[in-house]
Amino acid sequence: MAVIATVDKFGITFSDAYHKVARLTYESTDQKTYTYPAPTAPAVDEDGNPVPPVAVAPVEAWVKKNFCHFEVATYASAATREAHAEPIYRTHFNFEPSLEAEAADIIVQAYGHLKAQAGYEDAVDC
Repeated sequence: MAVIATVDKFGITFSDAYHKVARLTYESTDQKTYTYPAPTAPAVDEDGNPVPPVAVAPVEAWVKKNFCHFEVATYASAATREAHAEPIYRTHFNFEPSLEAEAADIIVQAYGHLKAQAGYEDAVDC
């Protein structure tokens, strides 16, 4: 699986550049979050003096976060990739994958995220 997209790099236009997800890592972590109450309107006492607000502690909660980090190797063409040439450059992306049962494979999601990025909108699957 890969995509073909035109890329300008080093002053050269590669019209059939071959972009392949070369590395993908998945991380699932628990993160502590804090929810702070909305600030209260300033209050005054019967003499018109400001009343200091009462401090309210934030609410703590643990949330599961899922992240994917992937590296895309870009080759001048599919032929150069098949000839085991070195990529002309590599780029890195992050996204939050869908873990729903109906969701696409995580690699398919990575390519979907790639095609949503600037410069890859017209990328074609190959």
